[in-house]
Amino acid sequence: MAKTKYTKAELKKFEKNILSKISEITDNISAVRSTSSSKSSVFLENNTEDHNEGTEAHEVEKSFLLMSRESDYLVNLEKALQRIKDGTYGICEISGELISKERLMEVPNATKSVVFKEKKKLNLI
Repeated sequence: MAKTKYTKAELKKFEKNILSKISEITDNISAVRSTSSSKSSVFLENNTEDHNEGTEAHEVEKSFLLMSRESDYLVNLEKALQRIKDGTYGICEISGELISKERLMEVPNATKSVVFKEKKKLNLI
């Protein structure tokens, strides 16, 4: 009979990994906020001077996009923590089978096994 859920010890390991990633992301967001604030100030101060405004604006925009992506990832990690509490963590949304431990350690917010993610990407399901 195939295993249908991870053990409490396994879930604890996943939770620890997720909390570590959340800490890392929170630090990254803080760093990007700090950097983007200083870049925005420099951009505004230099806007009237003869500088490459396009490059500076691009850097500010890139910082905001990075912060947005990190924020989205943070939300997904928090949802993963909720799935651990609900008892649904690590179970593929499509097949109902367990997602591999390796995948969950690399992509802790995964909700689909690699096989079904690829099938969905190719519109096979």
